[in-house]
Amino acid sequence: MLQLYYYCFELPDEPDTKSSAELEKSLFKACLVLNGPYIAEQDQASAAAKALLPNQPLAAMALALTFSDFELVNLRLLNIAVLQLIKSVRLFEFLEAEARFAPLLHAFLQRFGCQDWPEYFRKLSGVTKPVMQAENPGRISVEIPDNQPDYEADRAFLQRFALREGQKLDKADFTSLRATPLVEETPGTFVLAYPVLVVEAMHKGLYFQFNQANQSLPKTQREPDWRSVYCDLFSEQYLMYLLLDATFRGRGLALSGRAIFDGWQLKGQSEPDYYFRHANRAVLFESKDVWVNKVAKAGHDFATYLDEVKKKFYEDEDQHPKAARQLANNVKRLLRHKLPFDTDFDPAELLIYPVLVVHDRLYNQPGLNVVVNDWFQEELAKLEKEGLPVHNVRPLIIIDADTLLAYHEDFRDGRLVFEDVLEEYVTYLRAPAWAGISDAEDEQRLMQSIHPFALFLENYAEKRDMLGIPKDMLYQILPIINRGADDQPEQ
Repeated sequence: MLQLYYYCFELPDEPDTKSSAELEKSLFKACLVLNGPYIAEQDQASAAAKALLPNQPLAAMALALTFSDFELVNLRLLNIAVLQLIKSVRLFEFLEAEARFAPLLHAFLQRFGCQDWPEYFRKLSGVTKPVMQAENPGRISVEIPDNQPDYEADRAFLQRFALREGQKLDKADFTSLRATPLVEETPGTFVLAYPVLVVEAMHKGLYFQFNQANQSLPKTQREPDWRSVYCDLFSEQYLMYLLLDATFRGRGLALSGRAIFDGWQLKGQSEPDYYFRHANRAVLFESKDVWVNKVAKAGHDFATYLDEVKKKFYEDEDQHPKAARQLANNVKRLLRHKLPFDTDFDPAELLIYPVLVVHDRLYNQPGLNVVVNDWFQEELAKLEKEGLPVHNVRPLIIIDADTLLAYHEDFRDGRLVFEDVLEEYVTYLRAPAWAGISDAEDEQRLMQSIHPFALFLENYAEKRDMLGIPKDMLYQILPIINRGADDQPEQ
């Protein structure tokens, strides 16, 4: 449907000459026409995946069928909206707390005609609330009453998120629609093109909006590396630390990468991005806020996509270690007592959980964890040849930041125990067949071996009446968003 939307958007307006029934038939035929090439692309991707991943046929099939559009069709809209809202507020709090970001924050607010960032969220809620409150699928539109005092200002605000008439579209991975997911149908009436893109733009879109604001600043006030600010300082050192500190509060040894760097200079070697140990169980974290090239992700070229993923999560073009190799290297140092912040354990008895934290839910694709873990296992085999006791090193587990955010209060309050859940997930992946297993049960057993951690935890927690919404944090930010609202004149 998004492909059809793109095609129609670029056509000129014409008189409506068809009845509703005729229009419905035409739309159905158009979908069939577009579906043919899409199926052909999937077939091509499947063949390439089968050849490139011969030892993982299930993972190959799952990745080939989902790598281009997974995050568009696998979602719980309300949960996504709540988590995007929370992350967005945390980003503004992070920027507001540092004087160096004051010019950037001011430039952003000027672009949107807002006095402060809570006002930005209040204005944005006119679009996000209808998505969150929609009970049935279908058209969602927002109308600004033309008799309200701030009509022009509110219209100008939403136009920042709207495709412009005649705008040249970047069709790779629906990039234009991700950045501007609204269309102004008539003056003051905005149609939401695809709801999940609207709520994701609430946070993901902020990176690009702030980047544009940054470029508008004088060079002396501009952040020289906005991507590093967002990915390293915010995503990892602010948001991830915040969530993991809460997750492990009062339990064992918990150290952020910054604390490790400041306290134990590791002689030029890369420190873990986070480390936790309780008794004989240790968790090594590596954080990657990375994007796969939109062209590689959007098309049918699975080989290019897999190569991109390998550059992000194994090694880059210059063979610099990434993710899986970095985690394996820290496993090696931990087992050799070469991480000076924690040496009081028996390496032969230590259970190690390597965790790769990613910052986009598109990496929850079924099968991706299997592929990245295979790369990790290759490195682990080398350590075994060196005589290291790797028998208790668990598989690499990919966990997205939204999942950490969704359940960190359950971990904090003891309703869930992080290491226990990791162990349950490993057991789930390795579920053996049993006597008398039916064909349907065996198929389910095989399919769950490629399930992402996010899906496992969602089902695991739901059975225990945990719905994946951090209520305490949500209730904390609502008064912040409404800060100053009572001082504004009624409309």
